[in-house]
Amino acid sequence: MSVVSDIIDRKGSMVLCVDQNESVVDAISLMAEVNIGAVLVRQHEIIAGIFTERDYLQKIALQSRSSRNTAVREVMSSPVISAGPDDSIEQCLETMTNYRCRHLPIVANGELLGIVSIGDLVKRLLDEKRVEVLQLSQYITGSY
Repeated sequence: MSVVSDIIDRKGSMVLCVDQNESVVDAISLMAEVNIGAVLVRQHEIIAGIFTERDYLQKIALQSRSSRNTAVREVMSSPVISAGPDDSIEQCLETMTNYRCRHLPIVANGELLGIVSIGDLVKRLLDEKRVEVLQLSQYITGSY
């Protein structure tokens, strides 16, 4: 059974962050530039929250707030739901379902190791299932 640290090892540990005092337009510009759906929000060196596309839609666009005049801290989601590096893919998917989130920072002993999206988790599960089906097919046909 795969653990989430396997995904971090493969995809890398780079996590984009913005300062809590930056404007929403700065955060969404960064997200658009790198084609990601969320950034972590830092207060000094501490993760204070996460800002996602959903936060933008619900707290800025639908409320007709100004992206330029609103600080990320005003609209970020907090506290941040996270997972540990030894959590299974299934555990992470369950956490995402229960908390209705699509991004999970991976943290060990207070240290940020990376972040995974629901897409990362589903891709990993699909890859594992493809291998499993191939192995079973080879076993059944005797071509292993």
